[in-house]
Amino acid sequence: MTTEDEKKGIFDKALDAISSRDEKEALEEAQKQLDALQKQLEAAKQEAEKAKAKAVNASDQMKTEAEKAIADAEKRAKEAEMKAKALMDQIAQKKRIAEQKKDFERRMQAKEAAGPKIIETHVLTAEETLSHLSLKYYGHATKPYWMVIYEANKDLIGDNPNRVRPGLEIKIPELPDELKDK
Repeated sequence: MTTEDEKKGIFDKALDAISSRDEKEALEEAQKQLDALQKQLEAAKQEAEKAKAKAVNASDQMKTEAEKAIADAEKRAKEAEMKAKALMDQIAQKKRIAEQKKDFERRMQAKEAAGPKIIETHVLTAEETLSHLSLKYYGHATKPYWMVIYEANKDLIGDNPNRVRPGLEIKIPELPDELKDK
């Protein structure tokens, strides 16, 4: 009898560590891109301010060129701002996904911990039924006892407890307190 954590091999643990590292690296790379875009945005805004200053002091011809430069700089600033916003949204989405993954893992661990304790696993033969297993492990073959085994393995067996197949690896849970010593 082993727990899920004990069953988890070195490969699975390494895969989890690499996955977390890859997510961190992706978030860091996205943050670097965001920082670069913010610098571009600031540079474009400064360029636009300089162009505006030139326009004030220039002649009509220079004002037209300066206005064009201002429009171009403002266009680049707007594009940089849009890219920065999209990147921030991407970063936020990756963080949400990472949090959802952590939350899911916590819930799965809690669900596993809350379930009945498994005392044995048993591979069914062609001659065995759930009644045989309950008699072997609990000393009783009546419905309340084999239903304990069925409920613990319902995901494997399906909706009909009479349709067990040879070769199924059945988990034998600890007998609930209300059925002990009957």
